Amino acid sequence: MATPKDYGPSDYGFDATRAVLVFGLGESGLAVVRALRAAGVLVWAWDDKMVPLPDDLLDVRLVPPAQVDWPQVQALVKAPGILPVATLVQAAEAEGVPVLGELDLLWRREKDSGAVWLGVTGTNGKSTVTALLAHVLQAAGKTAVAGGNLGVAGLALPRVGKDGFYVLELSSYMLDMQRELAVDGGIWLNLTPDHLARHGTMAAYYSAKARLFGTAKPDATLVVGEASLLAGCFGRLVDEGVTQPVQVARGLPEGAPALHNLPGPHNAQNVACAYALLVPRWLDAAVFWQGVQSFRPLPHRLQEVAMVHGVRLVNDSKATNGDSAVPALRSYPHIYWICGGQAKTDGLGATVEALEAVRGVFTVGQSGPDFAAELRAKGLPVTECGTLDVAVRAAFDAAVAEGLPGATVLLSPAAASWDQFASFAHRGEAFIQAVQAVEAKIEAGA
Repeated sequence: MATPKDYGPSDYGFDATRAVLVFGLGESGLAVVRALRAAGVLVWAWDDKMVPLPDDLLDVRLVPPAQVDWPQVQALVKAPGILPVATLVQAAEAEGVPVLGELDLLWRREKDSGAVWLGVTGTNGKSTVTALLAHVLQAAGKTAVAGGNLGVAGLALPRVGKDGFYVLELSSYMLDMQRELAVDGGIWLNLTPDHLARHGTMAAYYSAKARLFGTAKPDATLVVGEASLLAGCFGRLVDEGVTQPVQVARGLPEGAPALHNLPGPHNAQNVACAYALLVPRWLDAAVFWQGVQSFRPLPHRLQEVAMVHGVRLVNDSKATNGDSAVPALRSYPHIYWICGGQAKTDGLGATVEALEAVRGVFTVGQSGPDFAAELRAKGLPVTECGTLDVAVRAAFDAAVAEGLPGATVLLSPAAASWDQFASFAHRGEAFIQAVQAVEAKIEAGA
């Protein structure tokens, strides 16, 4: 298996005499710097926040925007979170310097390796489906790695080689800057308002998502979820240059096994999309279902943390907007819902149409008072808790007091985490710790 040191500048489409400027030194940017340096590419770098560089990169030349010698730059590689209107990006485009994303470099390096490229996009459910695809392929004995927006930068992934699979979660930020990556198979799960502060309009958000299909290989297997069909994604694809046939995953095939490990109708839709992509082109149905049965949900996405006194406690911290909390609200019979945080542009969004199972609401964070007022107007009992530890105890006590079968304390915030936490994962870990504190008090008789 090739290692980064086995590659040269030409494997990335570069020469050794001019620089590549890496803009943004988060996880993906650092992966780009390391990979290109190992291949003998001259690397310059910049980050507007300029956090300290890791020890192994202290000799990387940092070039402020005003000091860039553009004739010496053969490409600008920018992090997904950097806006296209950033000064350095605009300057590169004005100078005729290509602006690339990290996954374009992975594609350049590995496109002739015989690997299979799968991409997953959508507003909600991307991480679950990306992880599910990789798991099912691995369970079938295939070499498969998952990355992109799902935790691991593309250039930090191991090389899969011929007939191996790169399974990539592709956010709208990544797709917006994608220039070269061409997938063999793609899934577009759904489309609801999100990231409009970045894209400006739903039409621009739609166009970014549609790049997954628009740049796909001519023989690619392309799948849209039924939710995408209802959102109008399917009919407009031709306007985005998509000429390949597109399948609609309308539900699980007849004879599908029960999905006890993946509760809720949204997960049934996720599995249906994965099935439509992989079967029969890459797997037969029996092998696919064997892999699905051994899959477990990702942390912070409908993660069952504990069962205490007959009450299920579920961490869905990854639900960072209103629409992404809806699947959780439709997955359990009696819900004691913890919500709130830093509200997105949709506020509670579609959750207000999915409250049938909610027995009580326990709000936290910056949007807590606003969410509380809106949900009280819907006739729900609301307790304003402020912090997550208080909400967990209050919701648990309410669930125990009512004693209903299937009672579930559900953290599905319908809001971002940044008002009180560093990330949705940090918030999810805080929920787990609060649950553990409840368990400890019960054991102590408190």
